[in-house]
Amino acid sequence: MIERIAFIIPNIGTGGAERVVETLATALSDDLETHIFVEPGSIGRTYLAGVTLHEVPFTAQGLRDAIARLQIDLVLDHFHWDKDHVCMMAGLADEGVKIVLTEHNAFHYPLFQWSRDRKDGYQNWFTERYKYYARFAGVTVLTENARKAFGAHLSNVRKVANPLPYRARHQASPKAPMVLNISHFRKRAKRLDLLYAAMSQVQKQAADARLTILGDYDWAQDHWLRQTYPLREDYLTCPGRSQRVSDYYQKATAFALTSEIEGQPMVLLEAAMHGVPQVAFDLPGLSDQVIHGETGFLLPFGDTEAFAARLVQLLTNPLLAAKMGQAARSYVDETFACDRIKHMWLDIIAEIDRKGRLTSAKRRVSRPFAQNQADWTAHWQSAATWNTCEPPKISFVVPVYGTEELLGRCLRSIQSQTLPEFDCVVVDDASPGDVAAAFAAAVGQDGRFKLVRHDENRGLYQARTTGAQHARGLYLAHIDSDDYIEARFAESMVTEAITTGAEIVECLAVELHPDGRPIRFNTAMHAGPVDGDAANRAFVNGSLRNVVWNKIYSQKLWDRVPDHTEIDIGLSVTEDLLRNSLLFPYCRRYSMIPDCLYFYCRRPTSVVKGGDLDRLLEKLRDVDFTYSIATKTQDGPGAAGLVERLDERRADDRHWYISEYVARQSPDTLRAELRKAKNKVDPYFQDLLSISGQFHSLKKEYQSRTEAWLREKDRAEWLQATIKNVKISLKDV
Repeated sequence: MIERIAFIIPNIGTGGAERVVETLATALSDDLETHIFVEPGSIGRTYLAGVTLHEVPFTAQGLRDAIARLQIDLVLDHFHWDKDHVCMMAGLADEGVKIVLTEHNAFHYPLFQWSRDRKDGYQNWFTERYKYYARFAGVTVLTENARKAFGAHLSNVRKVANPLPYRARHQASPKAPMVLNISHFRKRAKRLDLLYAAMSQVQKQAADARLTILGDYDWAQDHWLRQTYPLREDYLTCPGRSQRVSDYYQKATAFALTSEIEGQPMVLLEAAMHGVPQVAFDLPGLSDQVIHGETGFLLPFGDTEAFAARLVQLLTNPLLAAKMGQAARSYVDETFACDRIKHMWLDIIAEIDRKGRLTSAKRRVSRPFAQNQADWTAHWQSAATWNTCEPPKISFVVPVYGTEELLGRCLRSIQSQTLPEFDCVVVDDASPGDVAAAFAAAVGQDGRFKLVRHDENRGLYQARTTGAQHARGLYLAHIDSDDYIEARFAESMVTEAITTGAEIVECLAVELHPDGRPIRFNTAMHAGPVDGDAANRAFVNGSLRNVVWNKIYSQKLWDRVPDHTEIDIGLSVTEDLLRNSLLFPYCRRYSMIPDCLYFYCRRPTSVVKGGDLDRLLEKLRDVDFTYSIATKTQDGPGAAGLVERLDERRADDRHWYISEYVARQSPDTLRAELRKAKNKVDPYFQDLLSISGQFHSLKKEYQSRTEAWLREKDRAEWLQATIKNVKISLKDV
């Protein structure tokens, strides 16, 4: 005879499943000796009247020993979301332990678990679980939808809803139109982005509408959502967790639930119990709790416009809200009363006592339900490729030309980011290799990644512009396809941007030479934010490296700056300098993270080095074009000094490229190149390069001299000092 029962739940806390176990255990303790097994270290100061709590190792032997020691007749297992635990418990069932497994989640949860968490083994658990569930004495589910789905595979299934956790004394009496949500900012399945999107539409029609979100709070997540979906600052409050949740129900006009997956959410029952009508997306099973048009509204998933319209209907019509709230209270009082649910459990326990297990005929799935089930299965299979994930916080732009063999390493480093809310646009700049094949091999069906292609090679600058046009994130990160990033790059950079309000955030980088030697690429001049003018001066002065790839840029800054996306020129070098010289003058705040998050992999075939004289002249033309644009962006107080500094940098860059070219040539090659290209070289470079052989012997001195800043007016003097002892006529070349 079943006299002693034990519930299994990992801990006692504020979660939905945990509260249900506390309520059920307390209710059943009037009729049965009741215990709760939790994992070691989980009890704390918890006390439940009539219930004994035990800390038990959740291993087969640990549970086996506890069951034998306490002479437990029936185990009620509520730890259904862990696949390995369920498999282990099925093994104990084979040994003769009577176990009832309770599914708190929706039928499609394993697909959700795979799509969001990528947990090992969950990809196939959606279909594999039935062979384990069949070994239990019974499986209980919460909704009619779940009963039909499980009943098509199992003959030991019963539907029994979760009970009301308490009885509210008073009905809601709002003094102002207020929408309440109880959620968790870090649980992506709660889809708070959809709630913010709906409320941004609500406030356009009901300006005084307020939103309150209770639950675990995350400042960065909240402010990202506020940037994405503008809401009135003083009409959105997030108090965090509260011990007086009923006070907020009392003030609410409507309760909003925007989750993308739920089982039987207790917050809907609690809202109804306080006389608050609910608006939710029509997820499988929620129609058991919300009667559309009577106790609340159920809308197609993701339709924030319809969601907002129903909220406005309730917020602007207090009589309607009160009527629906009263209907909701009456419905849950009758359907989910604790005493009613308790007796359903006692009937289940009695049947297992008589027969050894629950028995029911497998049910044929009706056509309408089969179609609905297929639709939601397709929905979660799509979610597994991230096609339905919330809007990206950051967009990665990865241009590709001739680097197909290195693209996989780059994309896998992006795919492994600790911040999952991103998209990535790979731009094939008419590369000679098979970019599509390399792309598919690296990311498979991951819907966060997108490949676009130029019909002809347009250069790195335009490739970045094209990628940004396809990006959807609040911030842009430009990653070179032959480089890779640390797993915390996106999370660290976006958090810094959101918490400081910075429009450009930079991190330290490691430069990896072709032989593998790591060298620090840049130095943190400071940590934390500075104003835009100071950042622009630091950039012009060279205190900040001019590359774009160790930075992220606010999409608002990117869109605010005129002209920079309209430039369509195939720059071979200085494209980073051009982009930053256009963005930094308009940046309102900049911040630096003193952490190495980017790995810059220098290759022997880098575009910066190498090439013949024609290639050198192309680089020099790019330098002149970039600096001619950069100097025009500087205005206001101190602009003259900044322009002068840019002129110094222009001189230095020109000398660097010439030095790099000369260092690779023999005297005879230099003379031959100059004779062929005599008319293409301006007088200054003609003079400089004509000393060929003699200059070659002095190149070390030349290279050391070019490390200093060289003003335009000093060029002639420096040139004469360098060649004054050279016995060769410039006319010979």
